[in-house]
Amino acid sequence: MMKILKYFALFLFAFLWFLGCSKTATNSLYDNKIVEDDFRYGDLYRLANLPDFRVKVEKCDDDFKGEKSDVALFLAGDSFTEKGRLQSDNFATEKFERGFVAESNKGFNLPNGKKILVIETVERHFRERFQQPWRNWDVATKNEVLSQQTLKEKLLDIKVPYNTQMHESLLFGTDFMMKIREIKAQINLRLFGKTDDKVKLHNGHLLYYLDVNPGISSCFDKIEDSEVDLMVNNANLTYEYYKGLGFDEVYLSIIPNKTSILAQDLGEYNHLVERIEGNSNLKMPIISIFKDFQMKNLYLKGDSHWNCEGQKIWVDKVNEKLLNTQQSTSKSL
Repeated sequence: MMKILKYFALFLFAFLWFLGCSKTATNSLYDNKIVEDDFRYGDLYRLANLPDFRVKVEKCDDDFKGEKSDVALFLAGDSFTEKGRLQSDNFATEKFERGFVAESNKGFNLPNGKKILVIETVERHFRERFQQPWRNWDVATKNEVLSQQTLKEKLLDIKVPYNTQMHESLLFGTDFMMKIREIKAQINLRLFGKTDDKVKLHNGHLLYYLDVNPGISSCFDKIEDSEVDLMVNNANLTYEYYKGLGFDEVYLSIIPNKTSILAQDLGEYNHLVERIEGNSNLKMPIISIFKDFQMKNLYLKGDSHWNCEGQKIWVDKVNEKLLNTQQSTSKSL
């Protein structure tokens, strides 16, 4: 009997470890409702576990209904535009390629015909990403030579893709476990005035710590005019580089931090987005939503990302660029 229990325990722990390594397996469990997504109430609620912010993240379903253009859209974005939030159906084109703005995309091919590139980045990471020209995507060339790795090098490069966050989501993402975490979070808040270190509670809003704490990602970190000039120049060099590679247009889109819109009173706001977008030396065209977001709260209650209305504002502006590029093509024929 003990031997059977030992093998069962070994199998169980091996299976749980496997789930922490396989994104495909965990996604299958989510899709088949076997386990629930730990982020279903928002990334900030997941950290804070405060019941007032336990609001299910709405599923945005706003496909483009008009006639699609022939213009190809290349989107280098972050979590605001990741798969699961936005799909090809949202855009006014059938030719859509997405990549992560913080990762390299080496050797991708450009199709014939009109094409635009949109570089989307949340405000908190703009400074680090544009300390130099952004050139994370490289177009493949006919003369590109791929280096051949030896068997030893390939073996040394093998990495176990274990993901602690994914594993925790599977093990502790149930409503029962969330309730226990909520009780602990309420005790810490009411007795000690503390929340999780990665969130900030301010005027009824839950904010991400990087936007507030000292550092390059903070909305309140002082930015000298010389640094603004550097980032604008790097944006211009980025624009010229990708125009030279064959893109008909290249757009920059900075998504404002939740803190920048809802909690500027926490310190001396550095006005990063306005100083970049309004700079007279900026040659790179922008897709701006800063003023739209100042007019009303367009963020999710328990999350650092936009709600469906905020997302639609941005998508509509991208689609406008696609359709305008299509129209300019038609007029030139």
